[in-house]
Amino acid sequence: MQINKQKNPGNKKGYKAAAPAKSRMPSAGEKSFFTGGLFFNVVFGVFVLAICMIRMRWLVMPLDRDEAEYAYMGKLVLNGVAPYKEAYNMKLPGIYYMYALIMAVFGQSSKAIHTGLLFLNAGTMIFLFFALRKIFNPIVGLLSSGFYGLMAMTVYVVGFSAQATHFAVFFLAVSLFFFSKYGEKKALLYAALTGAMIGAAFLMKQQAVYFILFVGISFVSLEILSKPLSIVNSIKRIAVFAASVFIPYVLVLLNVWIGGTFEKFWFWTVVYARKYTSNISFEQGKEFFSQHFGRIFDEHQWIFISAIVGVALLFFRKFSAFQRVFALLFLIFAFLATTPGFYFRDHYFVVLLPAVALLAAIGLSEVSKFISEKIKMPAIYIVLPLLFSVVLFFHILSATKEYYATARPKKLHKEIFNTNPFTEAIEVADYIKQNSGPQDEVAVLGSEPEIPFYADRKSATGYLYTYGLVEKQEYNLKMQEEMISEIEKSRPLFLVFCNVYFSWSTQKDVPMKIFDWYNKYSADNYVVVGLVDIPPNGESAYYWNADSNRKPQYDNYIWILKRKTQV
Repeated sequence: MQINKQKNPGNKKGYKAAAPAKSRMPSAGEKSFFTGGLFFNVVFGVFVLAICMIRMRWLVMPLDRDEAEYAYMGKLVLNGVAPYKEAYNMKLPGIYYMYALIMAVFGQSSKAIHTGLLFLNAGTMIFLFFALRKIFNPIVGLLSSGFYGLMAMTVYVVGFSAQATHFAVFFLAVSLFFFSKYGEKKALLYAALTGAMIGAAFLMKQQAVYFILFVGISFVSLEILSKPLSIVNSIKRIAVFAASVFIPYVLVLLNVWIGGTFEKFWFWTVVYARKYTSNISFEQGKEFFSQHFGRIFDEHQWIFISAIVGVALLFFRKFSAFQRVFALLFLIFAFLATTPGFYFRDHYFVVLLPAVALLAAIGLSEVSKFISEKIKMPAIYIVLPLLFSVVLFFHILSATKEYYATARPKKLHKEIFNTNPFTEAIEVADYIKQNSGPQDEVAVLGSEPEIPFYADRKSATGYLYTYGLVEKQEYNLKMQEEMISEIEKSRPLFLVFCNVYFSWSTQKDVPMKIFDWYNKYSADNYVVVGLVDIPPNGESAYYWNADSNRKPQYDNYIWILKRKTQV
């Protein structure tokens, strides 16, 4: 049942009064030139198809280290290994289970994972469209989903990479969809699904806690602003929503408790995560924000300008109190979701995009509506924003053709990530796979989980990332000693040392025991069988077996070593 969009002069909120037992979500009460839903559905389908066609060019791109971490952990899940037992990081396990699902459906490859991202992104657009068309109106739902799909592709949020932020926004969109259904019919089932889905978003990325606050306050606001207000029934529905929010996290706690990994889980996702978010100062955070957000704004400046206009028009055009609260809260909490730790990494801004897209849609649609009313041409209300969107779409694509229309995605990936060895990891992993058996293990000293994932070999250490070992935090030496102990105990066939800046990002005045240990342990037990020399720009050079006995020419390089008794 759709929200009735007819104007009602006797109702200041602009929506048709409903029977007391079926209090509805407030609506702006639009009466458009195109009253049928088929038109918007067809245009929306074209938007989604266009986005998917562009994303198809990026399917064969190599995995970056975050994707590889999720993929490796997802593979462990598929093999029945409990999270945090054989590998650990500070992320919550929801993203690992989502990767496991993608790999179970599409396969265990970079192309399969990016295919999963393509469908996930399309799903996000679909749920945003159907949610926001009910909370606001069809044109706002259409423009919001289209703007989000466009912005979420940009290189400046690493849009081609299956980052956890994309998954968090997906579950936010699903939650908003059920929330819009709840606004039509206040069923406890919809309240529970709204809460459970936003709780699942938190499992994808901890920053989504701000989305929980956004949806929670919006849920309570809807109860307060709906007529007639029944305090007892409202409390019951709010309680169901709130309880459902915690269900996903409680299930995770039960899972790691049963799997015997609760202690590791708690240390990494709570204790260490708290230390991690306190490493960056406010001044450094401002610098990171300016650096990364500025590039996103420059590429999509017209969308951001429209969003600024949308904020202003919320107060000067006919919107219900709930719609104003919803849109403003969305922007505030979406921005806050980018701030934990003040790191402001590129992909962190993905969580901001749906709120910006909504406000841009509001701004553009309301300006178009105002013009159509002044010149008495109702079609302008639909035609103008769609024309603007199409022109903007082609302008952005043509301005960065080498990215959006690339014919060489692997080369593009290398140019984007420069000395990060994501492309090189493929060849390193191929060598290890060809010269080892399924039972053999590999230890990577550096933050490059792509290597054990591509090689389909078990990591000899649970430390897929080595950043924590060389950060200024009280557990760094303990982490170094634990990694050393795990490698010595496993006696892996291959040892890979990544002398790459971005693989360590070593901070000043931290213990260097891991490097001293490596120098002695590798000399005593291993022999060099491979060298990857990584220049500041251009293709890397690969040297194998006897040819690898040489000095690297560049600052960034990778040593591949094999246990002496096996050479």
